[in-house]
Amino acid sequence: MEPIQLMSDSEKEIMEIIWDNGGRIYISELLEAVAEAGREWKRTTVRTFLTRLMEKGLLLGVRQGKNCEYRAAITKEEYLSGQARNFVEEVFDGNVKDLLASLIGPEKLETEEIEQLQSFWEKCREDMQ
Repeated sequence: MEPIQLMSDSEKEIMEIIWDNGGRIYISELLEAVAEAGREWKRTTVRTFLTRLMEKGLLLGVRQGKNCEYRAAITKEEYLSGQARNFVEEVFDGNVKDLLASLIGPEKLETEEIEQLQSFWEKCREDMQ
């Protein structure tokens, strides 16, 4: 699976608006939402972000008559999951156990936390079968 590319903070803002709008939006709606969010970006700036997102494979532009509808190519959950996988691969050489060990550190887990983790792993194991 090809890694999902990182987004800049501004690109994330654009994608958040698109995801919040059901994964699709027209530029006029996007410009309105950006202004409501307190950004004073011009149309050309927003178009630049849209172009970059399309080049990264995160967004699609679909012609609808004279207009273009922008559609998220992935969900927010897929993006976050992909970034987490990229992080584990790059920082921990793909070893999830090492990631968990670094998160827990020298502290001991509470019994309840251990039980929650066991339940989580059991569900993962069931889902794999």
